[in-house]
Amino acid sequence: MTTLPIRIPLPDEFYASLRPLGPNDVDAWSAYLSEPGVIEHTSWGDVGPSNLEKLVADYAEGRDSLRWAIVDSSDSLLGTVGLNEISREHGRAEIAYDLDPRHCGRGLATEAASAVILWAHTVLGLQRVQATVLDSNILSIAVLERVGMQREGLIRQYRRVRGQARDYWMYSAINHTGN
Repeated sequence: MTTLPIRIPLPDEFYASLRPLGPNDVDAWSAYLSEPGVIEHTSWGDVGPSNLEKLVADYAEGRDSLRWAIVDSSDSLLGTVGLNEISREHGRAEIAYDLDPRHCGRGLATEAASAVILWAHTVLGLQRVQATVLDSNILSIAVLERVGMQREGLIRQYRRVRGQARDYWMYSAINHTGN
């Protein structure tokens, strides 16, 4: 898997960094993804450890998706950030991220998303990084707008979320200096 050599300063005098998501992160990841305040704003299905272990193994192969753990100085999982549906042929990928709710409100998602978008444009050479966000996910919408992504429009009935078709906003960050 590709690594991101990035340190992200946080206001409370410690640093977070991005490293490859690994099997040792699964229990902590599953625990916070299962919280009602997190899961209600996502299209995640089963976030049990066995399903997440499979995802981590897929991310480790790095074919069309990459995911990094956002960790503090003691290597504790604070959240994850990644790129899905990476297409070098078409020069695009979709960014996704999640945070343990205990670490929200510090700018961590904004800094991690910004770093990954820049990396996707400069290292992978992608023209477009896009995001789809559930129309009710106000906090994630704010992150996307803070990192400079542009709202392109509403995608009606885009994904089923716990059995119900839901609307999503589409955002993008275009690399105007690329091809």
